[in-house]
Amino acid sequence: MSGSPPARTSRTGSSARIGLFAAFASLGVTASFVPAVLPAAERAMSADLSAAVPVLFAGLLVGVLLSGPLLVRRPTRLTLILGSGLQALAIVVGAWAGSAPVFLAAAALAGLGFGLVEAAGSVAAKAASTGSATGMLSALMGTVAVCAALTPLVIAAGAGTGMLPVLSILCVVPLTTVVLLLGSGAARPGSAPSTPLPPSTPSRNLRALVPLLPFALALPLYVGVETVLSGWSAVIPERALTLDPSAAALGTTAFWGLMAVGRFGAAALRRRDVRPLVILATGTLGAAALMAAAGLLIGSSPVWALAALAASVVLLAPSYGLILGLALDRLDPARSAAATGALVACGAVGGTFVPTLILLIGRDPVASVTFVVSAALCALVPMLVALAQHERRGTDERPLVTEP
Repeated sequence: MSGSPPARTSRTGSSARIGLFAAFASLGVTASFVPAVLPAAERAMSADLSAAVPVLFAGLLVGVLLSGPLLVRRPTRLTLILGSGLQALAIVVGAWAGSAPVFLAAAALAGLGFGLVEAAGSVAAKAASTGSATGMLSALMGTVAVCAALTPLVIAAGAGTGMLPVLSILCVVPLTTVVLLLGSGAARPGSAPSTPLPPSTPSRNLRALVPLLPFALALPLYVGVETVLSGWSAVIPERALTLDPSAAALGTTAFWGLMAVGRFGAAALRRRDVRPLVILATGTLGAAALMAAAGLLIGSSPVWALAALAASVVLLAPSYGLILGLALDRLDPARSAAATGALVACGAVGGTFVPTLILLIGRDPVASVTFVVSAALCALVPMLVALAQHERRGTDERPLVTEP
């Protein structure tokens, strides 16, 4: 009898972790769906859908802003279910869209669901981790990358047959997340992950978030650079090598495959107790050097430029999980919800602002200035995170907020 409750706790805890990984798998599908389907959708609708990428990030920003109040007032699991359901709906609407406005609405809906799941999932990862959140987040981000790499293969097959509605089958992934999370909630009523996080006073939240300012600046820089590479993952090789547009989706597969390598590699390094800041600094500075080299080579040696960009993607891959994990490690669970929403929102702003800035300067995704500016922004990331870590050492490594 005395052994039964721990056994149930173990089983339901395992079910919750599976649901969490499924939720991040749905993020991978959504992250890859919009960029990879753009060429085929534009051809089918005879319309310019390039605005879909900033619209996607605008929806993401709204989602993460809504996540804060939701996570404080409602169970984390409910936010994950809502976000996954919205992503499933967006995939169906996008696949069946017959006009540009409908497709753009689907992109906004996908971003909204993505933002809710990303913020809630990050809080759940903090709660599920036994130590630092960076290890759990690295593994979850690796799951995102794997699913994002596989999704364009399905899209390429559907686009090749001229049957875009067939792609609505991808909604199975977020719907599976909904089923798993509903099941885990029914199995463990009243458990901590199924209850809303306790509210805290604004003054305490403010004191907790102010020291996270370097992370709030580093995240939009990183997300912006990643968006340049992911959002144009099909456009860059297509224009640099004059590829057939029908193969554009495979560029997105290559990008996310490289991201998976980098993220799972970082997770392996964390298991060997390599410090997160060491991984982050080495990766981002190395990626900055490679992107600068790509900017110099893109005109004369595009193949070598693309090879440099490919290597930079691997090095950049773990940065998001590391930055967010290092920030969350400084807070107790009660303040993680508010902090996560704010930090992810900062990242979403960067995903919209940085590509727009680069287009205003260079006016072409394959212009040399695109990669030079990206390299400069990327080099600032480890400096900001190192500054935050230095400030923490000055407080004897104590958590910033520990009072109940």
